Formats: sequence, structure tokens, C-alpha cells
Amino acid sequence: MRSALIGIGLALLFLCISLPAETRAPKMTLTGKLTRAMAIGAETTGWAVELESETTIDGKQVHSIEVAYPDNKKLEKLENKRVKAIGRLSHRHGVETGDRPVLDISSIKEANTR
Repeated sequence: MRSALIGIGLALLFLCISLPAETRAPKMTLTGKLTRAMAIGAETTGWAVELESETTIDGKQVHSIEVAYPDNKKLEKLENKRVKAIGRLSHRHGVETGDRPVLDISSIKEANTR
């Protein structure tokens, strides 16, 4: 019985070691105009950054990206302003919108004008 438990324990150990580690998306910095976003059925965070230049995200050329940030009051103060947002890319799924990229913002501030 004891040898069976040791064998199972070793098998689980090797399984855990061989599983690939979860990789976090790298941080990305985007600059553009912070705007309100709307979608059918409220499947949105409510905010998006209209990018200054077309950017490739998940292999697709995009002009804007939906953003998520816990401090809604700060976003309201920055609405329609040029911002610099730093965060990690995540994905959300909605019935109407399907799978879509969302920038989970860790830092956002008003950007200097060009």
C-alpha cells in the first residue's frame, strides 16, 4: 500500500513539473483617445481607446481596443482625452460579441499632446 502511494505521488509530481507554466501576457502600452463603448446586451466594459495608428492585436489590425479599469471615476475624468494606457491583454466572451481582446489597464494617465 505504501509503495502504491509513493508511486502515485511521484506520478503526480512529474505531471505537475511537465505541465507548461501559465504565461502572462506581456505588458503593452497604447496611446489614443479614451471613449465610451457600447454593445448589444451590455457586453462591454463601457470604455475603449481609439488608437492613434492601426495596431496588430491577436494577429488582427485594429483601430480601437476595449479597456477595463477598476476606477471608473478616473476614466470619466479622462473621457475624450488623449491617454497613455499600460496593461495586459486578456480575452472576454459575450453571446453577441463573441471572443474579443480587452486591455486590462494597470496604469492610465493623460498623455502629452503631440
